[in-house]
Order: sequence, then structure tokens, then C-alpha cells
Amino acid sequence: MTGRQYFYRLHPIDVAESKLFLPELALEERLRRLLASGGFPEAFLNPDEAARLRNDRMEIVTREDLRDLSRVTSWHGPADLIELLRERVGKPTNYDNLAQSLGISPPTAKSWVELLEKLYVVFLLPPYSSSLSRSIRKDRRVFFYDCAAAYDEAGGAQLENLVACSLLKYTQFRKDAAGENWELYYLRDKEGREVDFVVTRNRRMQWLIEVKTSHGAIGGALPYYAQKLRPKDSLQLVLDLERAQEKSGIKIVPLAKWLEALPFESGMR
Repeated sequence: MTGRQYFYRLHPIDVAESKLFLPELALEERLRRLLASGGFPEAFLNPDEAARLRNDRMEIVTREDLRDLSRVTSWHGPADLIELLRERVGKPTNYDNLAQSLGISPPTAKSWVELLEKLYVVFLLPPYSSSLSRSIRKDRRVFFYDCAAAYDEAGGAQLENLVACSLLKYTQFRKDAAGENWELYYLRDKEGREVDFVVTRNRRMQWLIEVKTSHGAIGGALPYYAQKLRPKDSLQLVLDLERAQEKSGIKIVPLAKWLEALPFESGMR
């Protein structure tokens, strides 16, 4: 029956889709709500209930779903793991550290994280390594499908998580709807130079993306890798930015406006 059925992956509400749910709200208000409540529909539409709904969802995952899919006999360990991961959003997954904190073995910590992946609680972003002989190839960075799940008083991790969710949704949509080979990575080399996101299309680099809460100097290693890798676009997405500008070939753009336009593009920008 090959070719007679197609699979589409469903994701939580993102910035663009939020307009369909709350057209009366301004773009900035919808973005702030996503950062506060996450993109699961019931929480997004009832932000005062978002924390309770999140806790209920995590409890169902740890008490029931993990038990059904694995030999985990106690839900306390996986529940503690989720709490630890909420403190590590956007950071590499170090299974040795997780295991030490939980009092389990590193292979067990890894298997629990993989189960959370299968249950669509978290997704792990691999490092980009093509043409970079000195890149770090093993550690993947953890993000939640619930973009407001991070414990993050400053707001930077939640903002990065929101962008990660939007980019993952877009790349998977392009695969599912058009058969295009889009992939999402992060970039960090052994010298510590890093860029938040790398997006490729058919193995060619489309976007280098750095995420900032406020406008300042061009972020970190973005100019270095923009020169070295020559992507189609090098972008600094800024939460609080009045107008777009360009410096040394790097486009500095309002984060919300760029994300709102993203899913409705044809794939070429």
C-alpha cells in the first residue's frame, strides 16, 4: 500500500498558528502567552490553568505511560528526571550527571530520556558536524515540546525552547508535506564557539540562527560561522526589537514577526 497513505506529525500551537486561536490578540501578546502557558491548546486558551495542566500531563506520563512502555517500577525516578531536564533546557544531555543526581546508572538515565522522546515530552537536538572536523559530535541538547516547561526566571531558555519548537515543526512539516529533506541542529565546536540553531535543506545550510531576548552586539560565534559556512541567511532573532536591520551580512530581525511568517513560506526565503 506504499504511497496510499501519508503521515503528518502534529505539534503544539506555535506563533503563527496562535493567530487562528486568538485573532483578537496582538502578535506580541500571543508570543508572551506562549512563553507563559506553552502551546498545548487547553493550556494556551486557559493560561491560568497552564501550570496545573502541565503537572497533570507530566504525572500521567510518569505514572502510566512510562510504566506501560518500560520496566520502570517506580514513577518517582522518571518524575525527578523530568524536573532535572526542566532545569537543563537548551543544554547538552550529560547522562553521567543525570545518573549521579538520580542515583541510577548512565544507561538507565539514557533509556529514560529516550522513553520521554518516544512519548513526545522532549526532543533532542543533534550537533551539526558536516564539513567541521573539529565539531563536537556526541552531546545532544534537550528541549520540551511544551515550550513553557523550562525553569527559567531570566526567560532565555524558554525563548530558545519556543524557537526550537517552531523550527522543528517547520522542518518536519516540509518533510511531511513536500518531501523536502530539512534538518535542525545546533552548532558548537571544541573551542566553545556556538550558534543556537542550524537549519539545512537537502544537506545545504539554509539558516544560522542566534536567539536573543534584547538587542545588543551580534551574538557569539554567529559572525565567525557566517563567514566560514556561508549559509543562505545568517539571522539574529531578537525578542525586543522595533525594526529589522543588517550588520556585516547578518540580519537582525524581530523574533515574533519572523516566526509568524515562517510556516506560510514556500520553503525558500
